[in-house]
Amino acid sequence: MITKPKKKLPKYVRQRPWGGYQYKRNVPKRLIGDVGKETIYHSLGSSYSEMITTLPLVHNAVEAFFTRLAGQDTTGRTLALVEARYGRKAADLLEAGDVDENFEWALWDLGHQLEDDVEPEVLGNLLGASVPTKIFTLSDAYDLYAEYKDADNNKNQSKYLNRTKNDLLAILGAYKVNTAGLTKLTRKDATKYRDALMARVSPNSVHRYNNTIKAVINHAITELGIHTYLNPFSKLRIKGAGSTAGDRKSLTETDVVAVRDAIPTGDLQALFVALCDTGARLAEVSGALCGDINLQDRSLTIQANHFRSLKVGSSKRTVPLSERAYNLLFKLKHGREDGEPLFVRYGKANGNTNASAALMKHFRKVIDDPLKSIHSLRHRKKDQLRSIETPEEISKVLLGHSSKDVASLYGDGYQQDVLRKWLSKTW
Repeated sequence: MITKPKKKLPKYVRQRPWGGYQYKRNVPKRLIGDVGKETIYHSLGSSYSEMITTLPLVHNAVEAFFTRLAGQDTTGRTLALVEARYGRKAADLLEAGDVDENFEWALWDLGHQLEDDVEPEVLGNLLGASVPTKIFTLSDAYDLYAEYKDADNNKNQSKYLNRTKNDLLAILGAYKVNTAGLTKLTRKDATKYRDALMARVSPNSVHRYNNTIKAVINHAITELGIHTYLNPFSKLRIKGAGSTAGDRKSLTETDVVAVRDAIPTGDLQALFVALCDTGARLAEVSGALCGDINLQDRSLTIQANHFRSLKVGSSKRTVPLSERAYNLLFKLKHGREDGEPLFVRYGKANGNTNASAALMKHFRKVIDDPLKSIHSLRHRKKDQLRSIETPEEISKVLLGHSSKDVASLYGDGYQQDVLRKWLSKTW
């Protein structure tokens, strides 16, 4: 009598003494505590052909279960199992609550098949043919905003997000931040946050932190389409906040000459002169690309690029360059590609912070007044434009300030010769 050789069984499959087939899979050690058992078993049928048909379904479901277990809640794990068995469309229908009678029976069947392998909450979701509606929290809004702003690559952005979130946790509590729905936040929560901060930091700091929170929530409102929800941190009154005469002093001509003489020649000298003659923000100049220098107009185009964003929409502009600023910047640009950073040392994420530190190192050698800094060059330029009676709208265009005038939204803006006419009077 010739005995047929046994067929080689696939991985994770064993044949029972009575002929049936079973899926046996050891739970990864890191997940044993979550699963509650060391091994997962699942029936694959009584015949070889039935086992071959059922195995991919069971294996995919278990793989999805392991993959999602560590990083998802019970809803995510339920949807993962449904996707593994019935496809992405089925998971989307379940998440949307669009379950007909046939789909309900399919989910019921899947639940009974996996009842020994999944946690009670997931089993309940399958048998009940529904998953809990995900609550979008303030913490979720922070994650959404951080991803949008690439906070992982922006140390300053990340600092403000982490600081304000930690303050919210300390003042409002973990439930309000991590558990309750975003739309449950009220004006009372916002004023509680404001009043707690006012007791330990300056009004301007409170205003700055509040702006960060306001931006986080506004972004979530836009992304989620919940425009009927009013941001409770909007128009929050902060007594004592705002620009005052004591916040920052302008620089005198003597100050400018002293600092310029203290800065060594090279890219740092070119950066200082450009800031001095344009009144632009430090990040706007230090983050420029070679292609932003226009040889024909002798101008600098200030615009966002892959490592530098702009403060507001009106910050995008083209400003005329003085002869000395143009010559210094042209030396940096000469022979290089348009897409390369104009300032090699500072044309990168957070490069403006490094540029500020480098400039201030020389600045403080000659000026020790704490109310004067590199940013004072911007105040100086505003004072110069005001002293020659520059029209306010032109002044705003040159400095990249926003305008509430509806008329400013129309047309192509001022021609370069008009802007140069006024700015050149300050050189």
